[in-house]
Amino acid sequence: MRGSMFDGWRKAFLAVFVPMGLAGLPAAAGAQEAADPPPQALKVGLYVSPPFVVEEDGRFTGMAVELWETIAAELGLRSDYRSVPTLGELVQATVDGEFDIALTNLTITENRAQRMDFTHPWYDAGLRIMVNEDQGTSFSALVAGLRESGHLKAYSWLVFVILTATVLLTLFDRQFDREFPRRWRDGLAESFYSVMSIATSGRSPGRKNLFGWIGRIWQGLWLVCGIAVLAYLTSSVTSVMTTLSLTNQINSVADLPGKAVGVFTGSVTEEYARESGLASRPYRNLDEAVEALIDGGIAAIIADAPVLEYYALRNPDQPVAVVGPIFEPDKYGFGLQHSSDLTRPLTVEIIGAHESGILEELRVKYFGER
Repeated sequence: MRGSMFDGWRKAFLAVFVPMGLAGLPAAAGAQEAADPPPQALKVGLYVSPPFVVEEDGRFTGMAVELWETIAAELGLRSDYRSVPTLGELVQATVDGEFDIALTNLTITENRAQRMDFTHPWYDAGLRIMVNEDQGTSFSALVAGLRESGHLKAYSWLVFVILTATVLLTLFDRQFDREFPRRWRDGLAESFYSVMSIATSGRSPGRKNLFGWIGRIWQGLWLVCGIAVLAYLTSSVTSVMTTLSLTNQINSVADLPGKAVGVFTGSVTEEYARESGLASRPYRNLDEAVEALIDGGIAAIIADAPVLEYYALRNPDQPVAVVGPIFEPDKYGFGLQHSSDLTRPLTVEIIGAHESGILEELRVKYFGER
């Protein structure tokens, strides 16, 4: 009797609890399989603009990238980088949702803020001007200045007089100087040398006096003419070079009206040039703009001050200089789509980077001590 009762309780226990225990095993395995997958990588758009975004061997670095990666690590975010050729394309692609975040020296403006979100600013900057140090001193610029001032026409008459004087002097010496070269090419060369010596130095190269006191007076008159020609050549070239130097000298924004300036496509500088009535020419990046500046296609480049300063520092072989004070001060931030869930956490992290000194360390790394 007891045995049958025990068997009954045992069967009841196994029927209730064993299935529950067995069911628990697959349930635990299923929980592991249902663990959250790794977060999806954010689509990060980049515009290469050293030293904020630099591309080296297919890898992106720079101040903006380093700051982003520091913040992304704190928030557990992964990044999928893709660069675009112009700043305007970066802004538009972010507005259209192709990118979750825009990284570069992106200026916060009212116009952009109406189309996209910005984080708290992480860098204070402004605009400056880059010029060609050799501008206005080239031979082509000098010739153009002489032509515009009318001196080239006077030079052509001087050339005519010199050639005429060479022929006349050759005929004269062949007639009265027995030691003068008999061959025409030798005689013309000798006479041309004499005329040019008088015209350029005001001195006669030891010509013989064939007519006594009358000849001396004639030689003196030649010297006076030579000195006058030399003085005219010197003064005309000097005045034109001085005028070119004063005309082409650019030291501030006030010197830009009437001159062609280079800007970046879709940048704040493009808007500034348009609103200021400046004759601007857009370029995709700084390298293209500098090439145009050196070739004389533009008189100056307007761009973000730290970008121009960094380029001039890293390219001492280029004949460029950054001039004038900073104007149109602005601030950089990360760009996002409107109402992005990332705006607030990124802003909090950027404020923290300000307070902890991370941003100052990055600034010193890329720009040195103040």
